[in-house]
Amino acid sequence: MPGDRHPSPPLATIPVLLLLGFAVVSIIAILLTTARHFDDGEAQRTTQRVTRMVAGSQAFLGLVLRDYAGWDAAVTHVVEKLDTVWADENIGVYLSGGYRLSISMVVDRGGQVIYGVEDGKRMSPSRMRDIGLPETMRRMIDHTVAALPGTTEVATGVVHMGDALYLTGVADIRPGLGGPSRDDGVVLIFMQKLDRVAVARILDPLLLDNIDIVTQPVALDERARLPLAAFGSAPGEPPIGWIGWRAPRPAQDFLAGIYWVLALVIMVLFVLTAHLLSRAQRAALREAGMNEALLQLSGRYRGLIDALPDMVCLMSEGRVSLINAAGLSMLGLDSSNAAQVVGRPFLDLVAEDDRLIFHRAMQVRGRPGIDWVALRLGGRGGEPVPVELAVVPVLGEPLGEMTLVARDRRPELARRETLRAAETRAAVADRAKGQFLANISHELRTPLNAIIGFSEILRDELLGPLGVPQYKEYAIDIHEGGLHLLRLVNDLLDIARMDAGALELRESWVEVAPLIERCERLLRQKAAERGVPVRLDISPPGLRVLVDEMRLKQIVVNLLGNAIRFSGSGQVVVIAVRLDGPTGDMLIDVADHGIGMNVEAMRIALEPFAQVEGGHNRRQPGAGLGLPLAKGYAEAHGGGLTMQSTPAVGTTVTVRLPAGRVAEAPKRA
Repeated sequence: MPGDRHPSPPLATIPVLLLLGFAVVSIIAILLTTARHFDDGEAQRTTQRVTRMVAGSQAFLGLVLRDYAGWDAAVTHVVEKLDTVWADENIGVYLSGGYRLSISMVVDRGGQVIYGVEDGKRMSPSRMRDIGLPETMRRMIDHTVAALPGTTEVATGVVHMGDALYLTGVADIRPGLGGPSRDDGVVLIFMQKLDRVAVARILDPLLLDNIDIVTQPVALDERARLPLAAFGSAPGEPPIGWIGWRAPRPAQDFLAGIYWVLALVIMVLFVLTAHLLSRAQRAALREAGMNEALLQLSGRYRGLIDALPDMVCLMSEGRVSLINAAGLSMLGLDSSNAAQVVGRPFLDLVAEDDRLIFHRAMQVRGRPGIDWVALRLGGRGGEPVPVELAVVPVLGEPLGEMTLVARDRRPELARRETLRAAETRAAVADRAKGQFLANISHELRTPLNAIIGFSEILRDELLGPLGVPQYKEYAIDIHEGGLHLLRLVNDLLDIARMDAGALELRESWVEVAPLIERCERLLRQKAAERGVPVRLDISPPGLRVLVDEMRLKQIVVNLLGNAIRFSGSGQVVVIAVRLDGPTGDMLIDVADHGIGMNVEAMRIALEPFAQVEGGHNRRQPGAGLGLPLAKGYAEAHGGGLTMQSTPAVGTTVTVRLPAGRVAEAPKRA
């Protein structure tokens, strides 16, 4: 009939397309405006981050300077009597490499440099005599010298010296417990040159482009900049320099890169919109009557099932006729969106991969009880919702009305997934660490072998005399350092193999007593230098073990070395070998009467690369691998390592090797 005809699709869609075009233009304008505001805000935030990072670097320099200026050894070797060798090893050359300092100086009360290191080399007397301290640095010196007794005051800031800017710290050298300023005292000055490399390293996490450090702002044009004020400068006084960089524009750069994609998407959007609108108009008219009828039907049961916590759905011929509030919530909807579900086949709500499971659940004719099946429903935004679902026929008519009940499994699965993800992350991190250690260890061994070999040639003068005796001493130092580093690399490789479970053992029967004695001889000189007696107690004699001799020797050397290192003069270290009566296992005890540890310190000591003492308070050197390696080697032999320690009393480390690896010498008739 003429009255039932639908509106012509082209005429109906033109207004919508016009509105769509207006919306697209508005969105583009909003995007451009938003991008500009976002980039302005990003530039502001970048400036704030740069300010914080520069301030953080300045604060770190101050902390390092405070540590050294308040060091009692610095008072002894610098203030009371200038020891240039000590200063090179602990302040000048050492800090130039360790903390990338450009200049380290010691200045007396008259402003004269009495010691200095520049770019890793000690200043000549003429350089120290001719160097001129800027006014800013003199203000910093006056500030730290005037500090109250009992404090070590550090003055930090940016100084313009020569043609460069320096991040500078100045502190009066005083005892660690504090003290007044001395008339014959000196101040310690650390300076880090602010060039492009240094500033890029400070600002490395920001990945800024075209960083410049200038003393005239005109050189920065329109780029972002951070003014650097001199220490103690008056308000309104111009900065002494600027850090400049290209202001980031992520939003505008992103839009500039995808403008052609947006144009293509807009064209496709217009075409699809016209097509979908015409189809939607026809579909809406066809389904209007059906939806109205289904909405009236669902009202009869709403009050009953809305109070239930699980999804309850009534189906007629497979289509949803009623669904409660819990079911709508499970699908990401609320009561106002119920029309999106009612009238649709419930199969449409099931994830495509699980529809066969739903078909089987629908075949309930003749089955006793209720069968629950696990499947997924299509949630809002396409996110599937895992549920347990059961279908019960109404009045025994499987093809008529049916009741469907579904329980949400997301909380349970989320708990499982969280646990599984945590386990996976831990395993991946462990494998990555082991792989990295293995790779870097292999990469380091090749150049180390060359260093050791060439230094050995120079040391032994195999190709002829070197001429200068110091060259041979340097070759010996290089050779010993290379061997030490190679041993450390081998230890790292063993740590990686232990983590991967791939440590190989070259096993043979080994006499225990001679091996222990060889280990003691290796460390006898070290023990004598520290005044630590070492006593051996091996019982019964003649014990033999099936082990990797090199690994067992390293276990004993590591444990004995630690015991000697942490013992004082006159404190006896005992190595005892015995058999455990109940198990027959062989026990190797290494006991000292040194500083001892608490429970937390023992836990840290058994972790690779961990140090119980850190920073300048560390009294003993080492990479923190001795105990972890000993523990790993013992476990690789099927045994283990345990520790007992009490602070200020001593430590006993016990290595256990299983009885199956132990053999006693045959008894003589």
